[in-house]
Amino acid sequence: MSNFKPIGRNRKFIRQEKPEKIFKQMTSDHVDVLQNIEFSIVSASRCNSNIDDRVVASVLKTAIAGGDAADELSHSLIKALEDIRLLRADVSDEIWKNGLKVVLQSVCDHSDMRTGDRDYLEFISSFLP
Repeated sequence: MSNFKPIGRNRKFIRQEKPEKIFKQMTSDHVDVLQNIEFSIVSASRCNSNIDDRVVASVLKTAIAGGDAADELSHSLIKALEDIRLLRADVSDEIWKNGLKVVLQSVCDHSDMRTGDRDYLEFISSFLP
């Protein structure tokens, strides 16, 4: 069941899926999308050792919101995500954003996200070539 939250004075309602439901859907039906997202993150971090878990989390939040990169380091990671997104044009925007949300939750689950922490990156690197 979805949660509905009122927005604004007109009390319009927007539909918000529960994070557990999104996670279950993505891990059962769209593992390939999650792998694509994680592969682009790991590839970018291997090219630039200054990318840490904190940068990854920030970039994922920016990508979910549809914003612009805050700095050059973030820009390189957003570019990697945009490149893989172009390759996955077969995936709806909703599925793609849900994938970004699931990966962001994974970053939060595996890292303290302090500057220099790479616990999440090391964790997912062990699953990718």
